[in-house]
Amino acid sequence: MRALITVLVLGAAAPAAAQDYLGLALARDAERVAADQAARQRDIVVTNELSRLDAQVQTSQALTGLAAQRAPVLLPTVPFNPKAPAPRIDVSKLASIPDAALADSNAKVRAASQNRR
Repeated sequence: MRALITVLVLGAAAPAAAQDYLGLALARDAERVAADQAARQRDIVVTNELSRLDAQVQTSQALTGLAAQRAPVLLPTVPFNPKAPAPRIDVSKLASIPDAALADSNAKVRAASQNRR
């Protein structure tokens, strides 16, 4: 009976002992590849989440800007008095360019625009 048990134990242990090192190395390589793929997948998920959050922030900033633009602008009001005299403008203080200088400048600009290369 002991011999039968010994034969059965050795028979059950034979497949474990028969595994070669190549099979173990391939299994470890497969585990490493799976771990690398999982890390890549996690990296993609994190990158996508960051992109989504960035887009959400940009959208909320744009909406805030639009809301600020929609706000009514209160301009200062000047009381209108129809009986008040029209303002007088002193034209001597305004900038003036002699007509001859304007005509000369206009001629130079037209000549430069006609000179096509």
